[in-house]
Formats: sequence, C-alpha cells, structure tokens
Amino acid sequence: MITLGTQEKNTFLADVNRRSGANVLECYQCGKCVSTCPVSGYMDFPPREIMQLIKLGQRNEVYMANSTWFCLTCSACSGRCPREIEIPSVMEAIRHMAIEEQYVNSSAKVRSIRKFHNIFLDMIRRYGRSYELRLMVEHNIRTRDLFKDVTLAPAALLKGKIPLLVKPVKSAQSIRRMFKQAEKLEKKQS
Repeated sequence: MITLGTQEKNTFLADVNRRSGANVLECYQCGKCVSTCPVSGYMDFPPREIMQLIKLGQRNEVYMANSTWFCLTCSACSGRCPREIEIPSVMEAIRHMAIEEQYVNSSAKVRSIRKFHNIFLDMIRRYGRSYELRLMVEHNIRTRDLFKDVTLAPAALLKGKIPLLVKPVKSAQSIRRMFKQAEKLEKKQS
C-alpha cells in the first residue's frame, strides 16, 4: 500500500471512508475505473483522480469538482476495480458531505443536477416513488428552462410512458418513517 509520508491526520480521508464504507487508500491508481466510466470524459477529475485527491486531503477541490455530481452510480467502475472499491459509494458520500458543508458549485450543470437530486428525493419522501411528470415540470421550473424537452411530453403521455397522476405506494408512510430515521442517524453522526 502506498503511504503519504508524515502528514497531519487526513480527516477528509477518514470522513469519506467512514461515510462510504470504502477504503480509499486501497486504490493504487490503475485507471480501470476511468476507462470504464461512461461519463469520465465530462468530469473535472475522473474517479481515479478523485480518489487521489481524497488521499491528499484536498477537500475543497473534490467538493468543487463536477465529478461526484456527474457520477451515474452505475457501478461499472467498481465492477472492474481490482481492489473492489465501491467507488459509487465514495462519490455518493462526497455528494452528501458537500451538501452538509454547504459547498456550492458554480457550474450550471452541477446546479441543475443538484436541483434534480433534491426534487427526486422529495418525491420519494412524499409519494414513496418517483412521479415523472411532476419531476420533469418542477425541474424545468426550478432551472428556469420551462420548455426543455416539452416536445417529448405528448408522445410519452400518449404511449403511457408517463402517467398523469401519481399513485402513492402502499408503503409510502413507511418510506417517510425511513427518511426521518435516516435524518436522525445522520444528525447523530455529525
């Protein structure tokens, strides 16, 4: 394993490892994650570089990169990782940490993804499932792009791909309780 010399304690690395359940120090920079990732070409820092920045304690650079927000959590990277590191879990942990620490990325694309993320989680919390029509409309309103993909909606509605009304799942109440319990656990960990 590569060590990073005698530095002061890397609390960022420790926090990411604790939150993700992964051990970022296991990454030996082979690059298989980058070659597998379908969106690495759009990232400020591909997964391999994010892992290295975490090891170096570069909290600000990691939080301000678009990489964690562009990650699709498709697990293609972790499927090819010879060290079996759950890179999507690392990316998810970083997203949550950036939100908690109120980092704001100036990229319009990242802001749009964060709005989508918040809307989606709110829908799950409310209905116990995703409500695509409302998700699409609310995202367009919040991003001030009112007519984005509007030409796709009629065909999707006619084919029954997007239901007009949401049917909450029977366990919606249980899902709300899960969210409340998760929020309590997150507050305890902080």
